[in-house]
Amino acid sequence: MSLSTSERLRQQLGAWLDKPRRVFITPGGDELDAWCKDLPGTAVELVVSARALHELVVEPGLPLVDLDAVQAYAQQQFAHYFGSAAQRFAIAPWKLGEAAGASALHGLDLTALRSQAAAANVRLHAVRPAWAAWLASLPAATRAGSGRAIWHEGDVAVVIHLEGGRVTGLQSRRVQSLADLGVDAPLAVGTPGDELIPQPGPAAPQPDFLPRSGRSSLAWPLAATGALVLATAAWSAVDSHRMLDTARAARDRVATLRPTPTPRPTVRSARAEPAENLAAVEARALLAMPWEPLLTRVETVGAEAKTIAWLGLDASAGRGELRLEGLTPDKLLALQLAEQLGTTPGWRQVVLSRFSAAETGLVGQRFEIQARVATGGGS
Repeated sequence: MSLSTSERLRQQLGAWLDKPRRVFITPGGDELDAWCKDLPGTAVELVVSARALHELVVEPGLPLVDLDAVQAYAQQQFAHYFGSAAQRFAIAPWKLGEAAGASALHGLDLTALRSQAAAANVRLHAVRPAWAAWLASLPAATRAGSGRAIWHEGDVAVVIHLEGGRVTGLQSRRVQSLADLGVDAPLAVGTPGDELIPQPGPAAPQPDFLPRSGRSSLAWPLAATGALVLATAAWSAVDSHRMLDTARAARDRVATLRPTPTPRPTVRSARAEPAENLAAVEARALLAMPWEPLLTRVETVGAEAKTIAWLGLDASAGRGELRLEGLTPDKLLALQLAEQLGTTPGWRQVVLSRFSAAETGLVGQRFEIQARVATGGGS
């Protein structure tokens, strides 16, 4: 059954505001297929089985200055070992200080996964190797240690070598039992049944198969919110005109039942026209607003804060007003965010208008920022 435009927009907005939930996914991707059928309009972080991955740790001392360099090197190495098949691998590089490596996705088609999610209005927040998600969930003391941590999936195990919290080795092996690894007293052992909740502590590799870009993940949730604002305003305009037409028809029917009065000069209410067109004018003004630079600025400043989580955006183009809602663990961050937005050309009267404890189910402090912004009409 096809969705209406409004329902599709509601699902897309819900997906961007939804807190991502982790879905363990194996070769073939049946788990995502089931999720999309049962829970459209949600957000997920795919945790990829070791059975769908190849792993590489870069030799120390290579001059690989950033993730792009690590990825290029990894592609060469995977092509050397796996031949032409490696051309189809999605690569997720990682780099922490002098340590670097990459995961190759060979048991799943990333393009197909993204298309499947998009068709169900499911937002892919990240697509990460299971071992990386598990490592980030270990207690700080364990993660900062030296030794071997083991991610175990039945007949497959990923052995992670740690030296003072630094990943120095990563090996995927076929095993019948953990005893086959010959690892005495591992630092930790993880399985797909573990609750993979990130814990504070030393930084851990966070390879992600989703394409890297210059835009942060905040752009789309805000854009989706803006789209819903536009759709709502446009619908209000249509609804307003429909109600007006109904009222006119009713008035005309009543008029036919009354005696014809002596003709008098027609006086049109000065307030009727603005009231009639108010919703349509607002919809046009919203469409004319410079959404791209406006949202880009919000996402950039929010990304710099790192711990800011956006909840929503409301805009009134007619008054040139904008209201942002979000969550933060620290009021100072919200104040700094408002100050930075206040330095943006076209932004005026930027204030932190509300700061309160978050509702049940949300973590952090809820804040609200109000501002006046330049619209397409140059207000």
